[in-house]
Amino acid sequence: MDKTNYQQRESKAVSAIKKAIPAKLKQNMLPISDGMFAELFQNDEVFPNHYMACSIDGVGTKLILAEVMEKYDTVGIDLVAMSANDLATLGKVAPFLFIDYFAVQSDFAEKGLAGDLMKGVVKGLEMSEVGDILRNDIHINIGKGETASVDELISGTKAGMGFDIAGGMMGFVRKKDVHSEVKVGDKIIALKSSGPHSNGYTDLRLKLLNGDFETRLKHKKKYAGKFRVDDKFDGATIGERLLEPTRIYCKAVAAIASQMKAVCANNTGYGLKNLNRIKGVQFEINNPIKPLPIFDLMQKESGFSNEKMYTTFNMGQGFFVIVDRHYADSAVSIAEKFKEKAQVIGEVKKGSGTVLIKDKKKIVFEGY
Repeated sequence: MDKTNYQQRESKAVSAIKKAIPAKLKQNMLPISDGMFAELFQNDEVFPNHYMACSIDGVGTKLILAEVMEKYDTVGIDLVAMSANDLATLGKVAPFLFIDYFAVQSDFAEKGLAGDLMKGVVKGLEMSEVGDILRNDIHINIGKGETASVDELISGTKAGMGFDIAGGMMGFVRKKDVHSEVKVGDKIIALKSSGPHSNGYTDLRLKLLNGDFETRLKHKKKYAGKFRVDDKFDGATIGERLLEPTRIYCKAVAAIASQMKAVCANNTGYGLKNLNRIKGVQFEINNPIKPLPIFDLMQKESGFSNEKMYTTFNMGQGFFVIVDRHYADSAVSIAEKFKEKAQVIGEVKKGSGTVLIKDKKKIVFEGY
């Protein structure tokens, strides 16, 4: 897939959606939400001391691998992670409510596989619980869900087994705990990813896999890889490495934010460009986390440049936390107490955009 064309189409869709929303339906949204991973809303009558935060997402074409491998109990973790990690960018936010939507074909429904999806969702929600860390009485709940039979609307690699999932999360953050200031000299800390998480999977599938599982001819011809999902790789199989669930960083980030002022940034579909959502400074990364083997394989097989790899994938860096330089070591130690591998990868400088220094070369990432 041409990533540039995809981003252009996505941008057009988002622009059209925004134009269709009247201002009165965003009247309680805080202006600082613009460009953030999660939106903040204010209603002093209902929650006078807090802002309500919300996010929503799906898992994307990673679901195809779950179908091919007949393993459905981990993508629910991915579903929760996509929204939970977006909320975590607010720091001391307490997730409160998660809602989900499953769209399935008939055979998927008949086999009761939605239960496996829900097992993953439940596990993901347990990983998102931070009430004890923040010492409040706001705890995660699962709200109303919906499962729809949509045989004529979607398809999968196997007849009757297509499915898609989406979910949204709401949480609360105290007004006094919302920080967005970043200053020159602050340190950038990366929390290690577990794999590609839930981004870049169209490229990963088409460049790495041979598509022997694909029964739909128009999609089968797109595959250019040489591997099967059960080929051995990195102590497992390629399929297992690709299906590794997205890490959920809520606990570690909440703990860091509770003990020091921290500004957080997720690392989703635009790679290092996600840092550019924070304006007015430049992010220089001169000590990136070593990419996981799956990314090395992807670069070798695809021929992607370093710039494209770091724009398309997380490259081993799943989440960013920006702290005062004096507290960087403490932040790393806190993350490690929550079993997150973390390291200082760079520093905030004067300027704009994000600069990656890799192999003695400087790569500049502008815009978002």
